[in-house]
Amino acid sequence: MNRNVFVAFRGVFIIHWCPLVQLLICVISDFNHVSEAVQNCKDIVLNGIHVPEGEQLDLRLTEGTSVSFRGNITFGYKEWNGPLVHLTGTNLTITGEEDSVLDGQGLLYWDGKGTGGGSRPRFFRITVENSILENINVKNCPVLCVLIRSSNNLIVRNWNINNLEGEEGVVPKNKSGHNTDGFNIENTNNSVVEHSTIYNQDDCVVVASGKNLTIRNIFCHGSHGLSVRGVGDTLQDVLFTDSILTMGENGIHIKTPTVGDEGLIKNITYNNITILDSSKYGINIQQNYPDAGIPINKVPIRNLRLQNIFGNVLDGAVPVFIMCAEEGCFDWEFENVQIFGNRPDNCTNYIPHGYNC
Repeated sequence: MNRNVFVAFRGVFIIHWCPLVQLLICVISDFNHVSEAVQNCKDIVLNGIHVPEGEQLDLRLTEGTSVSFRGNITFGYKEWNGPLVHLTGTNLTITGEEDSVLDGQGLLYWDGKGTGGGSRPRFFRITVENSILENINVKNCPVLCVLIRSSNNLIVRNWNINNLEGEEGVVPKNKSGHNTDGFNIENTNNSVVEHSTIYNQDDCVVVASGKNLTIRNIFCHGSHGLSVRGVGDTLQDVLFTDSILTMGENGIHIKTPTVGDEGLIKNITYNNITILDSSKYGINIQQNYPDAGIPINKVPIRNLRLQNIFGNVLDGAVPVFIMCAEEGCFDWEFENVQIFGNRPDNCTNYIPHGYNC
């Protein structure tokens, strides 16, 4: 016979116990009990916990688990690689309750150098299947905020990533954030990132490998753009749409390296993107990343579509910059692309169909 119990002990609050199944609901307010809850509970609430320095919030969850963040979740300071939160599992529902915040204490790490300034922890590393992650508020990532890797059928929505306190002008340059990528997506398929706001100091969203990905309704401030990064793999069938970028270095950035393995980028679409006050480029497509040397065609870019892209760059910035390698760029089409600035566009080795460069 099922029975209900009401139990509280040292930071763990459990309700509804059935002797034939796992504990159903656990409210955790002490980090020391997280591991026990992960092993035994299907519905977990993390309530204002503090994760000690050098420790990881290890959420390698059993199938079908739900986790809610409540209150302020903080992480102690230590120079290490992280991640601060490691999330894996299948059929997960991960949510943030209203006014909850995960605070990575970036102000304690930032020195304007990012990953070049010594060890500092990445925030989230996520590898999941058939899952929803929504309504998460993240503050002050030491470096890379969210790495999504080797995931499938994932919905990420209504995230707020706020590194505004690391912006130059808000803090001195030697105290600013750097390499604080918002979402970094690798080897991930059939997934959506949507309805999210990102204030940061690197790529807003960057997609490196995978297929059938949609990035939509994103607001980016201060970033290096909605980006594609070519690596020694294939990236295909990606849509960036209905998004706004303000006061960043780039609006749209597609970058392939001059070293490393061969790869392929194909069937990439940017649609209905507004770019405001970019400081370096409105649209920056380069096959000579990162050193701006001679472009190399190790990662060809095929079937690129830019549609309804509007905005401006600041004085001295370049509206549209294209640096293709010989035999590196194929079948591009620009339609209704208008980025205003006081310098001319620069197109090397390739001019997209439908655009006067």
